[in-house]
Amino acid sequence: MQWSVNADVDYPCRAQVDGQVWHLRLNDFPEAPRYSLLINGEVVQDIEDWPPAWQRPAHP
Repeated sequence: MQWSVNADVDYPCRAQVDGQVWHLRLNDFPEAPRYSLLINGEVVQDIEDWPPAWQRPAHP
């Protein structure tokens, strides 16, 4: 999956998957998981490590 850079610093990555909008939210690491995955605005999973199947955007 290909992520793109999002202008919102709290949600720096965005992807479109099967008509749904996915965002990665940066959390207060290390007190919380590094990222939370939101699909259509709903948190569906916390993520500690970047999944190998996901392609990182040029930055962040």
